[in-house]
Amino acid sequence: MRTGTARRVLRPLFASLILAYASALRAFHPGLDDAHATRLAARVVAEADAAGIDARLVVALVAVESSWRPQAVSPAGARGLGQLMPATAAGLGVDPDDPDANLHGTVVHLAGLLTRYGRLPAQDRVERAIAAYNAGAGAVDRYGGVPPYAETRLEVRRVIALWRRLCGR
Repeated sequence: MRTGTARRVLRPLFASLILAYASALRAFHPGLDDAHATRLAARVVAEADAAGIDARLVVALVAVESSWRPQAVSPAGARGLGQLMPATAAGLGVDPDDPDANLHGTVVHLAGLLTRYGRLPAQDRVERAIAAYNAGAGAVDRYGGVPPYAETRLEVRRVIALWRRLCGR
């Protein structure tokens, strides 16, 4: 297939993929308008693709963290879509209050955690990465798995259940 033909074939497929993701984001945050949801959907797909991770996992993580609300702030001070703590955002060089930068930081951080636990079987790797995203890698390493914190265990269950649903499982 020639390059021009491939682009003409792939462009509509990519557009329909982005629209499907945008629809999912609006389901998590009905206040998102179409344009904003589409822009965020394109961004999450691009960021996840660049990092080599499943965009559906990122969508699930952000849905659980903030319900796709860019201005979300937790009682502990985590900010934005991916609920990045200020120190984590600073370490990643991103502004947690900028939705695009926050998504970039979220994906880079998650990808790093998936790499950290990359020697493990897939299910364990994802569980530990999500737990480390929530409780910190030190806690996951100290306990040799998901720490016995109720909030972290709930987060892991919720993200994985949603990821499976988004994957059609």
